[in-house]
Amino acid sequence: MEEAGRNRSLLIVHPAGVFFALAALMAVALPWVWLLPLEDARLAHARLGLFGFGGMAICGYIMTAQKAWTGRRFPMPALFSGVLALGARLACLGFPEDFWPVLLLSLPVALMILWPVLRGRRWDKAPLAMVPLMLVAAEAMLLDRPDLAGLLPEAMAALVFVVGGRLVPSFLAEARRRRALGAPSRPPLWLGAILLGAGLLNEGFMGTLALLAAMLWVLARSFDGLRLGQANRMLCIGYAGLVPGLLAIAAARSGMVPHLVEVHALTMATMGPMILAVAARVTMRRMAGAELLPRRRHLAALGLVFGAAVARAFAELSGQAPIWLAVAGIGWSAAWLLFLSVHVPALPRPAPFPLLSAQRALRPADTPSR
Repeated sequence: MEEAGRNRSLLIVHPAGVFFALAALMAVALPWVWLLPLEDARLAHARLGLFGFGGMAICGYIMTAQKAWTGRRFPMPALFSGVLALGARLACLGFPEDFWPVLLLSLPVALMILWPVLRGRRWDKAPLAMVPLMLVAAEAMLLDRPDLAGLLPEAMAALVFVVGGRLVPSFLAEARRRRALGAPSRPPLWLGAILLGAGLLNEGFMGTLALLAAMLWVLARSFDGLRLGQANRMLCIGYAGLVPGLLAIAAARSGMVPHLVEVHALTMATMGPMILAVAARVTMRRMAGAELLPRRRHLAALGLVFGAAVARAFAELSGQAPIWLAVAGIGWSAAWLLFLSVHVPALPRPAPFPLLSAQRALRPADTPSR
């Protein structure tokens, strides 16, 4: 096992370094795609947001985690994989209705993410490792059926729900171990997944009740982390971004808000904070034996992401008012520029270890004898 601070390769050659930077770049550009002379700006915006911003962030996380799962390095250099992923996104801007950028550029990256997990026979991790491949299939379906664009944000929210439902407790468990705290009783993930599935599939009264129950599940899952350090507080607040997203689904179904309020709540208030809370862990402050500490720019970025989501909702409620659209776009891009202002200077430096969590403190029984 690699030791913290010794012989660490540069962050720029790690998937978390490359793909989180690319995801942030996609996020910065996302509000301004409408200003480009594109054949289909709406489709280009959807592809850049869901599969550029969201997809690159998901790939960066899974590529980072798969080494811990399998003990194997990613089959392709992270920089080369990043070039392929970025090339796919740029090609999709120029050819928003074409499938070939996905087939030639995104598909190889997705297959390389899955391969080490299959080779290492980590069948328990295979469903998560298949997510990039599922995103390739979803993008292909979107090109064939553009009317599915409104459903994809709900699918991404479900992905945040399930992946975050496994990821958040793992970080909280380490924080409790540091404090010698026992594990609290909380509702299991399968129960939350059933509630969410029932809420998404049933548009009637019972579906609304299921969505409300799923929100309570998220809050119960997140509440404990608010007391377990600043980084975990940020992570749990990011995960709690599911609540406004699920509320927006229920409100849109009842006709209280336009459908686009739901779409942007799921993408900006749900996807955005969760991705930021995970990606920021790479460049948070670290001290020997201490937990991660978010930087002020990380916290400011989180606030701006939520603020931009609120402004975008006001824009829809006021009939696409230009002032609210501008506030939302500037706030969203500023948030990810703040993230990049911390992340980019760290790329030519040795990567921290572990990448997404603080170095584990030794238990008394683990303390080496002199």
